[in-house]
Amino acid sequence: MRRHGARDTPDVPDASDVIRSFVEAYAAGDRAGMKSVLSASLEAYVTNAEAGVDRVDGADAYLERLPDLAGADLSLRVTQSVMVAPDQALTMVEVRARRGDRDLHNFAAFLSRVRDGQIAELWMVDALPAYSDEFWSDY
Repeated sequence: MRRHGARDTPDVPDASDVIRSFVEAYAAGDRAGMKSVLSASLEAYVTNAEAGVDRVDGADAYLERLPDLAGADLSLRVTQSVMVAPDQALTMVEVRARRGDRDLHNFAAFLSRVRDGQIAELWMVDALPAYSDEFWSDY
């Protein structure tokens, strides 16, 4: 079945493929893999602990914003990814993690816009932002 908005060119990754690659790299702790699919001029909007949104400019700044995965047993699973437009995907990710005696089970949604095979714009919302912030904070 053809996905709504999927491209007809098989050698050009669509937005859904690119965000899936990003999630897979993140789950593997592969910073180089994550960076390879992020535009250097990335414009990102990330949910903060207060359920507000922080703007982050640039791939390096975005990667620095991600939580430290050291000591975490992390599992990410794309539960759904829908093409919204030919260059845009809306993707739901289930997040499970364990650090010490703490467990996290949450969901995050990503709206991504892809240009030239890289994520140029990324909006992220977290189902339980305060819970995530507390879990990922240092012991």
